[in-house]
Amino acid sequence: MESERVYRWGFIGCGKIANDFALVLNFLESAQVYAVAARDIGRAQAFAILHGAKRYYGNYANLVSDPLVDIVYIATTTESHAEHAILALNAGKHVFIEKPVALSVEDIVKIKVLSREKGLFCSEAMWMRFFPAIEYSRKIVESGDIGEVQQVRADLSFDLKRDEGLNSPTWKTGGSFDAGVYPIHQALIFGGSNIKETDCAGVIDGYGFGQVAAGAMHIHFEGSSTAIATWSILYEGAEEMDIYGSKGRIRVQAPAHSPTCLSLIKYGGSRRNPKNVVETQVFHLPSIQGEFNFPSSEGLIYEAAAVQRCISAGRTECPQAPMDESLLAIQLLSECDRIIKSREN
Repeated sequence: MESERVYRWGFIGCGKIANDFALVLNFLESAQVYAVAARDIGRAQAFAILHGAKRYYGNYANLVSDPLVDIVYIATTTESHAEHAILALNAGKHVFIEKPVALSVEDIVKIKVLSREKGLFCSEAMWMRFFPAIEYSRKIVESGDIGEVQQVRADLSFDLKRDEGLNSPTWKTGGSFDAGVYPIHQALIFGGSNIKETDCAGVIDGYGFGQVAAGAMHIHFEGSSTAIATWSILYEGAEEMDIYGSKGRIRVQAPAHSPTCLSLIKYGGSRRNPKNVVETQVFHLPSIQGEFNFPSSEGLIYEAAAVQRCISAGRTECPQAPMDESLLAIQLLSECDRIIKSREN
């Protein structure tokens, strides 16, 4: 029997999320952290030593030109994702791009078209979409167990100043493209992509960056279903998601952007005398050794394994994270940012 292929990953960028992703790749028998590139070759060398990469580079062009690299993982700052994804695709490499894929619809279209023209895999590393709790929730919704979905409520809010101070690159692009992408993706997963209208509100950060730091969007889908998505990098929020159906609801417990527990509530009785049936599902994370930076980072293994399965099957994207929904999410968030900034001015 032929042994399973080992995929050699090349990393562009070696920050906190790259560290966590490298830890889970080294846990996968079918994956290898093979090469890393950073503008500071010293950082690349340190990352390579820490994670066992065979090669390290001081520029990105050399990494994508390495003939032994199978997949390039883009983990640079958000505003650089498009440039580096296009660089890798033009070099004939499959790409997996940290969220968001890019900051503009135009750039995402360029990336998608280029990957299709070259027959290369390209997907967004929206890890939430690959968690077993989210996939289980999809199955429940599709089965009709909670009836017709009528509303999705999702939140991701955290205190970025407390966590990373004011030097975090996230302040330069704002909370919408860092925190907001999660509840918007949750709305699209469970509400659909046929949107009738939206409305939004939010605030600009108070630290002089001039970016949207907290926002809320109301989405009205075709028909009567709606979604309410909230996000912030100014304060700690609930970080939960509720999917309300006509016969029940799903509560995805915090942190809903990397969930390990949910409750399925099936309605019974009346409002005065409810007889709801509650089922709780827990999805334990794999035990992976290492110094992780983010909560539930062990769950990055789900997306890593999915990417390799898709490439082995000849797919050009992951069905859990279609590029069209990545594009729609940025379209919604870009318009929301524009509206909030215009109101502030």
